[in-house]
Amino acid sequence: MRKNNIYILFVAVILGFTVSSCHDLELEPKGIFDEGTLFNSDYGIRTYLGAIYNELPIEDLNYYHNRGYASGNDIGNYWEAQKNSPAVLGAEAAGRRDGDGTPEYWPYERIRRINNFIEAIPDYSAFHSEEQINEYLGEAHFLRAFYYFGMVKRYGGVPIIREVQDPAAPLEELWTPRSTEYDSWKFIYEDLKFAMENMAGTSVTGRANRYSAAALMTRAMLYAGSTANYFETLNITAGPAINAGLMGMRREQAAEFYQYVVEAAHFIQEGGYRLHDGANKEIAFTEVFTEDLNGVEDLFVKLFGPYGNQSIYNSRLNHSWDSMVLPLGTGLASDVGSALHPAWDLIKLYQMPALAEENENGDLVPVRFNSLNDLWQSEEMEPRARGTFFFSGMTELASGEVMDLQAGVYRRFPGTLADATADAQTNDYMEQYRIRTHAGRGEIDIQTVDGVPGVKINGLYGLSLSGGDEGRSTTGVFIRKYVNPRATAGERGLYRSSTPFKVFRYAEVLLNRAEALYELGLLTGNESQKAEAFVYINEVRARAGARPYTMVAAPEDVSEEINALYPIDENLQFIRDERARELAFENHRFFDLRRWRVLHTKMENFYPRGLMGYYVVNEGKYIFLNDREKENRGLNYNRANYHQQIPGGQINRNPNLIRNDGH
Repeated sequence: MRKNNIYILFVAVILGFTVSSCHDLELEPKGIFDEGTLFNSDYGIRTYLGAIYNELPIEDLNYYHNRGYASGNDIGNYWEAQKNSPAVLGAEAAGRRDGDGTPEYWPYERIRRINNFIEAIPDYSAFHSEEQINEYLGEAHFLRAFYYFGMVKRYGGVPIIREVQDPAAPLEELWTPRSTEYDSWKFIYEDLKFAMENMAGTSVTGRANRYSAAALMTRAMLYAGSTANYFETLNITAGPAINAGLMGMRREQAAEFYQYVVEAAHFIQEGGYRLHDGANKEIAFTEVFTEDLNGVEDLFVKLFGPYGNQSIYNSRLNHSWDSMVLPLGTGLASDVGSALHPAWDLIKLYQMPALAEENENGDLVPVRFNSLNDLWQSEEMEPRARGTFFFSGMTELASGEVMDLQAGVYRRFPGTLADATADAQTNDYMEQYRIRTHAGRGEIDIQTVDGVPGVKINGLYGLSLSGGDEGRSTTGVFIRKYVNPRATAGERGLYRSSTPFKVFRYAEVLLNRAEALYELGLLTGNESQKAEAFVYINEVRARAGARPYTMVAAPEDVSEEINALYPIDENLQFIRDERARELAFENHRFFDLRRWRVLHTKMENFYPRGLMGYYVVNEGKYIFLNDREKENRGLNYNRANYHQQIPGGQINRNPNLIRNDGH
């Protein structure tokens, strides 16, 4: 049973147009529109689907890890999203975490809207061609698969509802039980397969096409393959959910899903997609996140803005990225400033100059640099790293400000790296030789040190022991990715950024394909599949300006080094690390570590560290040290949250829902 009256309450900037009033739609301003008014034109259909697009489970630049997806005009200080970003629990950055799970997500009201459209649109053949009807149906199946993906990656098996339910039906008919996790992933596969076969081949920026569906296929099926491959490594005591197949899958089911990834990635490749590249690798990489690359590398983009004369506070029309990753300063952040700080655990994965070397005794000591700039100006640093981070001495283009991030000074540094690497904020060695400052924002502390006058203690945007964790650096590095290089000062306040979010891009597809191929090779003993994986890894690395990787014929097990509970060979770990490098701050890392079932061991009493630049006064040289981030917030992840508990309110409404085990 379907309702023919449709409420259109809010439509964001989506599908290449903006809906701002009933007048724009040329409809009676009654708030309730007849189905026929909308479904008899492409404009009306875009309006209907626009609200569904707007609420897709996209971990974008407004995603607040413990509160969930920001949609509509939902309020609640979403400018704080970056303080509570998944990047914090994924060890990409230091910030503030608020819980170690992900929020409840049960979007069946949205799924009902999609099912309503799927049932209704064939009745409008008088207004649309058969090809158009099929394209609309394909788009609806893509949207439905996306919503189910948001649930299944959290809970495992969920109720599968293909048709509009009659609210007047007996409750027993409405109490849909959970399907198995395997069947839930297969349902997503079937919806996406239909979408790939029926959606249009091209679309305007912000609207999905068949290649967007294929990109979601590569992501979702990779998640499914990993869940099947690694679920049993947790050795969870089986209860009703596991015994019924609602939670987890068997390792022998993994290959099927990995194969779907490979096939969908090939489909996209045949569609002509490629990596955006250029002679200047650093600039080319930054352009991936600031330029419209629809049909080139962009497979699906979420649009924001544009920012007008007034910020709509707490709306999802805009986001606050620039204000939350840049420091407070002239032409930089005008509110809050640098609340998400890159962590050494991520930075160290990039190709860069050595920061330590052995002395004559075989002990590691810090490498001496003539300038902090020597780090990023070295040819050893891959250009992608400079496109991802602002290192000390780099210039932010829109403001022209130099990112001076000096953290402090050492009077002398006679010791080893171990002397200055404490599992605490300080130790006796640091107390004896290190000087840091309590200077306020916008202040540089100048002191006489051991008789040397005019010693600069801190950079303008560098560490201060006062002022909390906002406004200036606490880890010695800022985020550059997604920062708008053309932003005006007025566009760097809260809810004033409008840089689009790249939901799917071809680099991710290549990484998904590589991982799936290598995992297939491990499962089947197929060495050619393993070798093929590194064709795609090196395609990504070539655009990054990094050295190619040669697959190791007899790889070592590196599980102990990364604190994993199952064997991981060094080739597979390189593929995983390449994902971290390429996809940093795109809200993949937390979910990657989660699907590999290594998050709980990696984040066991984890304390983020920085890349802190110090001046050594008696030598006139600079060194880099991996100090613990000054707020000293420890992190852990509860392994029970690999499969979150079914929301309690839903269990109370539907007695056929079985709770997940382990909670």
